[in-house]
Amino acid sequence: MIRALLASLLLTLGGCAAPGQPEPTHAAAVTTDGDVTIPADLVITSPRICAALAVYELSEHDDWGLRATIAGTALNGFRTAERVPNCAAGVAVALTNNFSERRWLLALEAVDAVTSGSYSVPLACARATAVVPLSAADARAHCVIYDLAFVGGAQ
Repeated sequence: MIRALLASLLLTLGGCAAPGQPEPTHAAAVTTDGDVTIPADLVITSPRICAALAVYELSEHDDWGLRATIAGTALNGFRTAERVPNCAAGVAVALTNNFSERRWLLALEAVDAVTSGSYSVPLACARATAVVPLSAADARAHCVIYDLAFVGGAQ
C-alpha cells in the first residue's frame, strides 16, 4: 500500500515538472576600475549604505566629527539631487580591496548618528552638499576639516 502511494506521488510530482525548462541565466558581469567583478544588475541606492561609502572612502583620519560631516554632506547631496546614485561598484571595490571592518562600522555609525539627529554637524558645514579636496575649493568653502572642503548649499 505505501509503495503504491509513493509511486503515485512520484508520478504526480514528476508530471508537475516541465521537461526542458531553461537553465537560470546568469546576469552579465561588470568589472570595475579596481578589477572587481560585480553583477551588472546589482543596484545599491540605500542612502545609508551610499553615505557610509562616502565616509569610508573620504575619511582618512580617525575623527568622529569628520566622519559625521562627510555623512551629513553625502545625505544633503542626495536630498538636493532628489536621488541616491547607484553605489554598487564603489561598495564592491571597498569591500574587496583592503577592507577594514572597523572603518566600515565607524562609517555606518556616523551615518546613523547624523540621520537620527544624535549628532549635529557643525553649523558651518550643515548645508554642504559636496566634499572636495581643499586645493580645489573656492570661495564656496565655509567649512574645512583637515584637507577637505565642504561646499555647496546656502551657507
